[in-house]
Amino acid sequence: MLNLTRKTDYALVALAYLARRRAEDAQPVSAKQIAQRFGLPRPLLMNILKELVQANVLSSTRGVHGGYELAAEPARVSLLEIVTAMEGPVKLAQCVDGLPIVGQGCSLSEDCPIQGPIRSLHRRLNLFLAEVTLKDLWEDRLNQADGSNLDTKESDTAACGCRATHDTQLENLPLGTPPLIQPAGAEIYQGA
Repeated sequence: MLNLTRKTDYALVALAYLARRRAEDAQPVSAKQIAQRFGLPRPLLMNILKELVQANVLSSTRGVHGGYELAAEPARVSLLEIVTAMEGPVKLAQCVDGLPIVGQGCSLSEDCPIQGPIRSLHRRLNLFLAEVTLKDLWEDRLNQADGSNLDTKESDTAACGCRATHDTQLENLPLGTPPLIQPAGAEIYQGA
């Protein structure tokens, strides 16, 4: 199961909102305003925004007209940057980087039948996350709003902590870049 924590969920909500504000040439916005707008817990959101500033995804300005805004154009902010800022490096399994697992040796490491395929899938997932940008996510939302996104099903949800149901199975993904879907059986984890 692939999991994203509530931190990533809230980060994506805030970043999508800031992407829209950037498109409207709006002024920076405070953590308090974002928290009130979406009903998010302000202390947690403030920590998330600070982490995104440290990762150079956001910039912040102090003062009366201060607040947060994107540090770059939405097309230059990858989903991999966002997830890594919130969760740390994306890893499907502990052994995907080929480094020894300190104190947790795997008894299958010498003759593991899935080591190669898991590493390949891991590379594809990271490549995909690096190719998807905040702009892509925002444009998908705009497509859904006007009904022109024909691939979207009623049961699909954005990164809002809800389960999404999809017919596509992981083994049926094309050899190229996987589509922006949540594989069947995956869920967004609402842990802290």
